[in-house]
Amino acid sequence: MAKYDGIINQELLTVEEKENEVTLIFRDNRYLFIRLIEGKLVTESVPE
Repeated sequence: MAKYDGIINQELLTVEEKENEVTLIFRDNRYLFIRLIEGKLVTESVPE
């Protein structure tokens, strides 16, 4: 899954938890947002 290539083997620095969302923050300012929308998990990686 090329979408996640930027975070493979990156050190996880912080996990932030909000209602219906978890944000994983990695070294080099890389973020992975995991959201629950209408009963489905939706992910977004920044930068891709």
